[in-house]
Amino acid sequence: MAFEPVSKDLEVKFTKILNQESVPVVMTVTGNEVVISRVISITARPCVDNLTSNNGSVQIDGKVHCKVLVETTNGDFDSIESANNFTIHIMNSEITPESEIFATATLDNIGSIQASEQAVTFTCKIGVKPILVSSEKFKVIEKVSDLAEQKTDEIQYTDLVASASQNFDLDMELDLPNSVSKILGVDSQVVLNKIEAGNDLVSLSGELYCNLIYLTADEEPKLKNQKYIQDFSHELLANNITNADLVDANLQICQSSFEVQGELNSSKGTVLLKNDIKTNIFVRQNKTCSAVVDAFCPNYILNTEYSSFTQQRVSVDLVYDKIDGSIVLGEDSPRIDKILAVCSGNVVLQKVDRIDEGLNLQGVLTCNVIYKLDDDDGSVQSVFAEVPFNIVVKRDNLLDNMNFVINILPKDVEARNKKSKEIDILADLTISITTVNNENGVTLQNITLGEKRPQNNTALGLYIIPEAQDLWEVSKHLLVSGDLIMQQNPELQFPITTPQRIVVYRQKHL
Repeated sequence: MAFEPVSKDLEVKFTKILNQESVPVVMTVTGNEVVISRVISITARPCVDNLTSNNGSVQIDGKVHCKVLVETTNGDFDSIESANNFTIHIMNSEITPESEIFATATLDNIGSIQASEQAVTFTCKIGVKPILVSSEKFKVIEKVSDLAEQKTDEIQYTDLVASASQNFDLDMELDLPNSVSKILGVDSQVVLNKIEAGNDLVSLSGELYCNLIYLTADEEPKLKNQKYIQDFSHELLANNITNADLVDANLQICQSSFEVQGELNSSKGTVLLKNDIKTNIFVRQNKTCSAVVDAFCPNYILNTEYSSFTQQRVSVDLVYDKIDGSIVLGEDSPRIDKILAVCSGNVVLQKVDRIDEGLNLQGVLTCNVIYKLDDDDGSVQSVFAEVPFNIVVKRDNLLDNMNFVINILPKDVEARNKKSKEIDILADLTISITTVNNENGVTLQNITLGEKRPQNNTALGLYIIPEAQDLWEVSKHLLVSGDLIMQQNPELQFPITTPQRIVVYRQKHL
């Protein structure tokens, strides 16, 4: 007697968020042609360059680009820059040399600033968020032998069909209202607002934000701050992608460069800003697979084995919010006449709590504020501002097994002279929330024919079923096909919530 179920192997790919790791990076920036009097502001941007997988670990190599705005001993402003490498090791037993891993780097904070006439030394704390592409194989049964009754269902799952890291350039031409003698600092930020899948391509669109600090080309140069926001769109090639696919991505600026166009002493200045962008793209498809999820045999006991598999639901939401805070200078500080510039806004997310309304995000916004004093000399001072924030993001149906990746970018940061010794800090934020919900599905993996069942030889069976969700539950309990039960009990309706009488007439073989 043959009993050979037809089965096949099914492989599902999904992403797994690994624990974030941090590393301190000591930066030393040397002014070769300037003698430093004091530090006004520091801008630092980390990026991931390379990932090397090993058994149980991955080495993440990156670079920190920094620019320091200083005042020289002769009262002029200048900027000096440098770049340092960093390395972080992530330990995880699931990582193999063939693993596909993606990561982004963030600046957590800047501290331990020390300055001399020749150099500025400080420590950057760099955080790295890694994502591992995993796969899971499991067997599903497509058909059971004709000796058994079978229940077939559609298994719905999300499969990661493509993942890639690509670089592209975003150029931005800035027309300044003044002539330019020197660019002191350019801080750019890219915010992704929308991502769509097309036929063999992925379309990105968002905003490129730029904060530029420069000196005018006057007889007495003035420090100016100019802000720009420019929409951008970009298309990336992705083979075999369709417009029905689900896509999410993250962007980071690896490096920025600029050049001044035209004559320096012209009536206005034009600056060409070039940004090297790295994007990590994940493309998913919702798929179905027809499989046998349960079976029974009236004449033989079936030995069944079930297996579980991971079904992953990924969603990306963008939330826009604001930070409105203030800092107060010390009692001994001179009065403020005018805010001149705001440098290098950065958001550090310190804590994420689940609450009834959704998520409570706590952190701090940092920036350098340059201002002019209300004195006879009109001298320039700066202050490092730290503004704590507490933002509630409303989210319904948050599950305990959901993972989150949250990125907060300051799209625009402003400082206002509220009082003589108080500065208001305002920032527009773009909050990206990637939610990963892992659901465990169960399917029939193996089934074999066991011992012969004792046979019930009565011609009529009368059963009381207290409750049942569907016809399959009743059929499996009585070891009778569902078609026969409904033929003999046409009044049955499901689900059964109160005790029901079911009659079964068995055929007698004479």
